[in-house]
Amino acid sequence: MLEILQHCTEHQINLHITKNSMVFDNSLQSRITATVLGMAAEIEREFISSRTKEALAVRKAAGMKLGRPRGKAQKLKLDEKRDEIQKYLDLGVSKAAIAKIIGCPATTLYDYCKVRKLKGK
Repeated sequence: MLEILQHCTEHQINLHITKNSMVFDNSLQSRITATVLGMAAEIEREFISSRTKEALAVRKAAGMKLGRPRGKAQKLKLDEKRDEIQKYLDLGVSKAAIAKIIGCPATTLYDYCKVRKLKGK
């Protein structure tokens, strides 16, 4: 964030943040505000990292397996829409159009059809 602000000030670009009614320009006040916000973000990242490591250590100490389960997933997100997807495939609707209709990325639908071996008639 600080690098972006520095780049903007070097090129005499004022950065406006409308949500907080803030303007970052080449003034001393703007540089101080940016530095403080950058430090706060860095501290928050460290807190998040620390909490995550602590939670993982607790789970590991309790004997729980960490990470994703091995093997392929038994249940997929699009399983609940399988009949609808198959209906559209049978009607000859393209996978890209089906993805838009059901509200998922096209690549997700392509992968789902490949894994579940869905094809149109």
